[in-house]
Amino acid sequence: MSALSHTMGGDLDLSGTGSVAVVTGADQTRQALLRRLCTNAGAYIWQPDYGAGLPAKVGNVMDEAAVRALVLEQMQAEGGVDQTQPVTVTLTNTKVGAYLLAIAYTDAATGTVQELTLST
Repeated sequence: MSALSHTMGGDLDLSGTGSVAVVTGADQTRQALLRRLCTNAGAYIWQPDYGAGLPAKVGNVMDEAAVRALVLEQMQAEGGVDQTQPVTVTLTNTKVGAYLLAIAYTDAATGTVQELTLST
């Protein structure tokens, strides 16, 4: 199955011919995860539990255990993640006031281990 390609924070992506681009497989899962992690909980009226709201946490005191638990909870809710395989969430304090979030998961469609990183 494919979906419209959308880079988080931007508009729909265009293909080389100027039409709306589509995405499948591991790229589709990556886009879905970014959307889930960056969407505030309650922002979708029909799915009030959807979203981690990570951007809203920027500037707050870091609670690593709470962020790790929130990310793991959201990863369990994403259909593109193979739930039979472990998910690893690592937070690294790269410099004062900045963190790197690294998530390793197995893509359900391709069976390959993928890594998704976010930084402040």
